Amino acid sequence: MAKVSFYIDDTVWARFREAVFRKHGTLRQLSSETEALMEDFVVEDAVVAAFRRMNVAVDGTTSSRDVKETRPSLKGPPSEDIIREIRRKRVAQALP
Repeated sequence: MAKVSFYIDDTVWARFREAVFRKHGTLRQLSSETEALMEDFVVEDAVVAAFRRMNVAVDGTTSSRDVKETRPSLKGPPSEDIIREIRRKRVAQALP
């Protein structure tokens, strides 16, 4: 274990303490909640290590920004518009 010091805005720290207190009913879990947040932040290392244990070659992970940028553009209207139009026609045929 390492002891670490942070400089955090007072308002942010007060809100974090309040959230931990609401979740656990005590402030004794501040360190474990902070550690959990840090682990979530560095999840990429854990994902790459898990793939390596499964003998899957990876260069790293892909961020959601990369996925959005490389996503193909739509060819035609979105599916929800098509379904909405089909339902509208079905309702119109059912009405006298």
